[in-house]
Amino acid sequence: MVWQTLYMTVWSRIRRRRTPRTVFVLSGGAVRGAAQVGMLREVLSAGIIPDIIVAVSAGALNGLPIAYQPSLAQVDVLEDVWRKVAEDPPLRSGALRTWISLIRGLPGFDTGEKLRAMIEENVPVADLSETSLPIHVGTTAASSGRLVWWDSGPAVDVLCASAAIPGVFPSVSLPDGDLHLDGGVLSNLPLRHAINLAPTHLVVFDVAADFMPPEKQTAITSMLTGFRAATAELTRQEWLDVPGRVNVLHLNLPDTRGGLDLDFGEAESLLKEGSDVARVAIQASGWVGT
Repeated sequence: MVWQTLYMTVWSRIRRRRTPRTVFVLSGGAVRGAAQVGMLREVLSAGIIPDIIVAVSAGALNGLPIAYQPSLAQVDVLEDVWRKVAEDPPLRSGALRTWISLIRGLPGFDTGEKLRAMIEENVPVADLSETSLPIHVGTTAASSGRLVWWDSGPAVDVLCASAAIPGVFPSVSLPDGDLHLDGGVLSNLPLRHAINLAPTHLVVFDVAADFMPPEKQTAITSMLTGFRAATAELTRQEWLDVPGRVNVLHLNLPDTRGGLDLDFGEAESLLKEGSDVARVAIQASGWVGT
């Protein structure tokens, strides 16, 4: 009986290793998240379907509808959402509003009300656990700075928290009793968490912004350079954690603009850029069917 139990345990592990397990990893990137929708169209059209989705920030906003239903119909919905965002951004801006926020000591330059309304209107489930595929959404706990992963919990609140860019949107209270911020603060391309889910295949939707050239730096972008430098270094370390046995399709959107990636008027062009990048990468990789 002992040998039989041992045999079944080993065989079960071998089967799990052999069974294809595709994990989609969606990075943060603010408005550059629109490019992920173009990427998703090409990937799903190529017959690449996820088993699990891991996402932070803007990637989580795109990932949840796909976890609910990994279909081109959901891609159509996401395209419509991003086009509406281009016409009516979820962020109120303006120098006066920014200075008032600073003077009054408010938790963000924006109230987050428009962002929440947009999410409430488009989220297809009340709880993350109600999607047809598992989704893991990352947030940053404000009290400790630790990265927290959610595969259940109030969908609107978790997405609002994961997209709460520090200083721009206020933190969001979640069921653990803590306030939470943008998950991309600690892991903007969450490869390490994805690897913990034992994938055989990774599809990486990488739309993170690059650094702005020094001659174009402003006071705000200079302050953000340190933050982005730390994030970029962690991303390099996370890539080193990816085992060689895992098949990887890296969809990387070049950043020719740099800057704050908050110009929502670029959403339409980013949809196309993401599609173009993914189409070329899929054709060049020979990844489909591996």
